[in-house]
Amino acid sequence: MMQRRHLLAVAAAAPFPFPSRAQSGPWPNQPVKLLIAFPAGGPTDITMRVLAENAAKLIGQPVLIENRPGAGGTLPAQVLQQSKPDGHTLAQIPLGVFRLPYTTKINWDPVKDISYILGITGYAFGVVVPSESPH
Repeated sequence: MMQRRHLLAVAAAAPFPFPSRAQSGPWPNQPVKLLIAFPAGGPTDITMRVLAENAAKLIGQPVLIENRPGAGGTLPAQVLQQSKPDGHTLAQIPLGVFRLPYTTKINWDPVKDISYILGITGYAFGVVVPSESPH
């Protein structure tokens, strides 16, 4: 069974308050890496960089950004599964990660194997029609 990792999900907006249960001593005791599921310079990247900058001031350690775009935004969650579960690797992921078990063979569970610590945004979906439509 995979150990739970800490993750910043796209429903995410404060510093990273939860050290790993397996870790000894104060957290963080080294720089924190934040994986972002989108390219540098986009709206998600900019939001996460502001969050990381403010979090670094609060936790007293640098928060290093690593952009991992591609694969429908699932790369940070996949990288997280191979990361040491010490609370020093976090990831921003889109909600599409929850579709992975239904579309791809994976040996981990996005619900059980990732600790969600922060929500930044939410999504509202709807059905739309042209304004001239009778509906």
